[in-house]
Amino acid sequence: MTEIPGKPRFRVCFWGVRGSYPTPGPQTVRYGGNTACVEVEVDRQLFILDAGSGIIRLGQNLQRRFQDRPLSISLFITHGHNDHLLGLPFFSPLYNPHAEIHFYGPQLADRNIEQLVTPLMSQPYFPVDMRTLPSLRTFHTISTREQFVWRAGSSLPEIHLQPVVVKETDVQVQAIMTNSHPLDGAVVYRIEYAGRRLVFATDVEWKERCDPTFLAFISNADVLIHDAQYTPDDYPDKQGFGHSTIEMATEVAQLAGVKELVLFHHEPTYDDDKLDKIQAEARKLFPRTTTAYEGLEIDLLANSK
Repeated sequence: MTEIPGKPRFRVCFWGVRGSYPTPGPQTVRYGGNTACVEVEVDRQLFILDAGSGIIRLGQNLQRRFQDRPLSISLFITHGHNDHLLGLPFFSPLYNPHAEIHFYGPQLADRNIEQLVTPLMSQPYFPVDMRTLPSLRTFHTISTREQFVWRAGSSLPEIHLQPVVVKETDVQVQAIMTNSHPLDGAVVYRIEYAGRRLVFATDVEWKERCDPTFLAFISNADVLIHDAQYTPDDYPDKQGFGHSTIEMATEVAQLAGVKELVLFHHEPTYDDDKLDKIQAEARKLFPRTTTAYEGLEIDLLANSK
C-alpha cells in the first residue's frame, strides 16, 4: 500500500488467501498460494488479521516501507490452527528493534494468546526464541465483551467492557467468538472507521441456518470477508470441518445486507481456473462478490467526500 500522510485511510490488502496449507506453484499463480493474512490500514493504525504464510511477504514489505522509522502493528489472531500462524516465526518486524507489535487473540485450550503463540518460536520447534527478540511485544487476550477504541491521534486503544460512544474519527474493533470451527471456534473481527465497516469472518460454517448473533454483528458491513472453502459438490464429505460453501457465504451476505462480499480461505486443491468458476457461480447468487487473491486491495473510503 502507498502511504499518504494526513489523508484518512481505510484500505485492505490481501497477502494470503488460502486455507489449510500453502500451495505454491503454477496452478495458483493468479490467486496465490499463501495462507491467511490480511493487512488493514485504518486512519493511522496498521492492523494485521492472522499470521498465515502470507505474513512473511507482508513483513518484508513493511520493513522496506518503514525502514528505520518506528513501526507499530496490531496483530489480530482468529484462532490457533497452524495455517493461521505458520508465518509468524518468519515475520521480519519481530526482529526489528524499532517495531512494536501488539498481539490480540482468544484464550484457547486454557492458554492465553501469549501462551498460544510463544511456543511457535521456542525449542524444539524453532531455533530462535521469541522472548529474546529485539522488538517490543505486548499481548492481550480478548473476550467478546470488549470494545477497542483508538481515539484520533492515539497509538493505543481504550478498552471498554460496556458500549461507548465513538466518533467517526475514532477506530473501533469488536469481536465475537463462533463455535462452528473445531474444536475451539474462531474469532470474527469487525473494524469500523469513518462510517465504514469491515468484517473478517474466516473459518466459519453454517449448517441449517446462520447464527442470528453473527448476522446482527455483521449487519450492513461495507465489506465482508467470509470463508468459502468448498463448492457445494465437495461439501458433503467436508461437513463439520468448520468451513463454508459459496452458497453459505452468499446467503449470509444477502441476509446481513452487506455491500460487498469477498470469498476467502480457498481450498488448497482448487486451482486458479476452478476459483474463476467459483466466482462466476457466486456472482449469480450475490452479484457484488469478489474471490480474494494475493495483491487485491479494497479502499473503503474510495467514494467518500
